[in-house]
Amino acid sequence: MADSKTIDVFQRVEDKYRISRREAREILNEMKGYIKKDQYFQYTVHNIYYDSPDSQMIISSLNSDRFKEKLRLRCYEQPDDDTLCFLETKKKFGDIVYKKRIALNHKEAMAYLNEGIMHHVDNNTADEIDYLINYYSCVPKTLILYDRTCFSAVNEADVRVTFDANIRYRNDDINLTERGDEKLLAGNDVIMEIKAMNRYPMWLVRILSERKLYKHSFSKYGMIYRNNSKDMTVTGTPVPYGMMNEKENRVCSVQF
Repeated sequence: MADSKTIDVFQRVEDKYRISRREAREILNEMKGYIKKDQYFQYTVHNIYYDSPDSQMIISSLNSDRFKEKLRLRCYEQPDDDTLCFLETKKKFGDIVYKKRIALNHKEAMAYLNEGIMHHVDNNTADEIDYLINYYSCVPKTLILYDRTCFSAVNEADVRVTFDANIRYRNDDINLTERGDEKLLAGNDVIMEIKAMNRYPMWLVRILSERKLYKHSFSKYGMIYRNNSKDMTVTGTPVPYGMMNEKENRVCSVQF
């Protein structure tokens, strides 16, 4: 998945839309001529999310309208020791997502995260990740996998559209390897995500507006916590959090 052009710092708007498979097919048909297959077109995303033993990071994110923070390890294939992985922070201030990451092979990442053996990367992002891990006493909380299909806009270099299907997770024996008995998270629904650095092009605004599609706050890790909160704390008692219902923004994202 990665090459010499891999970007390790991102700043962009990421809007999510929960749709049916039928809607996904129809939207793709309406986008013909405006989008093309991305360089990395189809792959399975493997994520381990890390948090404090009592899940303080995700609870804080669920309780906040303005600031959200996550820490995860990600790769794009069934891993072996040499598979390239990305250890990354993802922070959201308002509508803007900031992502920083470092690249490690799978063996080195597991040695660092599971045994505390320091990795080879020495930069500000690595220091920030190390601080978060120590501050929260981070442990692996859940494995999340999904099959992603990616498109990029033909005429707008900053616009990408992705579709995540078969979203599934596992909260035991947490590692990046898929076993095949993971639980489905969103049924047969698909999460369409639009990523952009500048304004949405008008063809995209038109499609979203005509379909009355509104961006939807959908956190995969957040939903897993909601469904399994008793099992994701040390004491077995969920830490209180307030925002039980995901909110929809009833305005199409014309400004981006």
